[in-house]
Amino acid sequence: MKREVATLVGLHRVSQRRAEAGLPVPPMSRHMVFAGAPGTGKTTVARLYGRILAGLGVLPGGQLVEASRADLVAEHIGGTAVKTTEKFTSAIGGVLFIDEAYTLSPVDGGAGGGGHDFGREAIDTLVKLMEDHRDAVVVIVAGYSPQMRAFLESNPGLSSRFAKTIEFESYSTPELVTIVESLCRKHHYALEYDTRAALGELFDGMPRTASFGNARVARQVFEEMIGRQAFRLAQSATSSGVELAQLLPEDLGAPADGGAEEAARNGEVDRLLAKLHGMIGLSEVKREVSELIDLLENVRARLRAGLPAPSVSRHLVFSGPPGTGKTTVARLYGQLLAALGALPRGQLVEVARPDLVGEYIGHTAQRTKEAFERARGGVLFIDEAYTLAPPDARQDFGREAIDTLVKLMEDHRDEVVVIAAGYEEEMAAFLAANAGLQSRFTRRIHFANYAADELVAIFEGLARQAGYECRGDTLVALRALFEAAPRDRTFGNGRYARQVLDEVVTRQAGRLRTATAPTVDDLRALLIEDIPLAATRL
Repeated sequence: MKREVATLVGLHRVSQRRAEAGLPVPPMSRHMVFAGAPGTGKTTVARLYGRILAGLGVLPGGQLVEASRADLVAEHIGGTAVKTTEKFTSAIGGVLFIDEAYTLSPVDGGAGGGGHDFGREAIDTLVKLMEDHRDAVVVIVAGYSPQMRAFLESNPGLSSRFAKTIEFESYSTPELVTIVESLCRKHHYALEYDTRAALGELFDGMPRTASFGNARVARQVFEEMIGRQAFRLAQSATSSGVELAQLLPEDLGAPADGGAEEAARNGEVDRLLAKLHGMIGLSEVKREVSELIDLLENVRARLRAGLPAPSVSRHLVFSGPPGTGKTTVARLYGQLLAALGALPRGQLVEVARPDLVGEYIGHTAQRTKEAFERARGGVLFIDEAYTLAPPDARQDFGREAIDTLVKLMEDHRDEVVVIAAGYEEEMAAFLAANAGLQSRFTRRIHFANYAADELVAIFEGLARQAGYECRGDTLVALRALFEAAPRDRTFGNGRYARQVLDEVVTRQAGRLRTATAPTVDDLRALLIEDIPLAATRL
């Protein structure tokens, strides 16, 4: 970040020298995007940038004017343009800093997803003002990285005006400790050696999600420490000057807080694993996923302890026939990684070939990037992924999607988990389509066809959820039906069980149509005669 700002300042200096030498000045956008987590110094750097530009004579005043959605957006038609113009005018000669700028273009369109959102009016007004006063104001928009990318895409004029994006990385544990030490010096406190070590352990144990507060968290920890120290010293009648300045490990309150947080995290992991193991069948899948979660948990524990940890690829290939729970397991996997702190959110984004492949050159890369962006912080689940690499099409745009995907997986290796799913043989050909795929998908989990007894259990569970009951002889007939079903490539497994339930319920309705005043038990009961072809199979 410092290097990026220094480069911009250097460009301004060189431009001034070129102008003084009678040379043309290169076109240069001064507006910027500050992307990253909160508490990483974006406002401070924006203020310094304004002062530097004022010192160079690029801006007359260099003052910083902070704004948010509430300062720009009104609640009635026409009011937004007025508010935005007033705030912009107050920043002329300096820097207009718009925090959480992405809230001006909410993804649901505002008004609960159904009405007009005045935030877009603020964006349109802002774009026009930036053009009309291009040399009088520097605009800096700030917010979380994924949302800021979507914000820039919300208006064609934004991307051209904000050509420079500076990423503010979250602070490391040593940097957070340094921030606390700086606060201690400023307020005349001193950290003991043991306190400093305990402080590092406390920061190491904190989940670094997208909303992690960074310097704000460090300040909060410092303020809590001096509060605990004050309570501790209040119990003694007298305290020396040294004691009044010392911050001890017990002032952190870390063991109780950290222990509770770790227990909550472990509890969520255990709950999700229990949900996985509660699924019908899939014994091999459950074992593989559980082993992978154990491995990832061990890696994080080793890192917290300062030990070297093996590199583990979290991307997976799910191979097997349809209807075997691949999407459900993928969703649970994402939730497990989020509970471990290995992913910020853990949401599942499902895509197929039409969601990634465009209709002309360049369109595919854009579509793939958009799908990948939606999955940032979670899991991108590509169903029938092998259709991206058809064996008989050399110029197919699907290969462009694969190339784009491989690059995105490398550039954002810790932000997205990709799961590619499909038939076993075709998935092997898919991995061979690009040299980068095999190295990134090193772990493959096979989903086998459900056995007849497992399909009966799935049927019974679906029927129970819908308010139906199956008698013993009905279940026997169902088992015979599932046993006789041909297990070819198109066999639907769980989907087939649902289709059979739909047919059974339909047959029951036809049977009861002629019944006189059927009881509740009659309406709930699925009988052997409701099973299609059951009589001929038994």
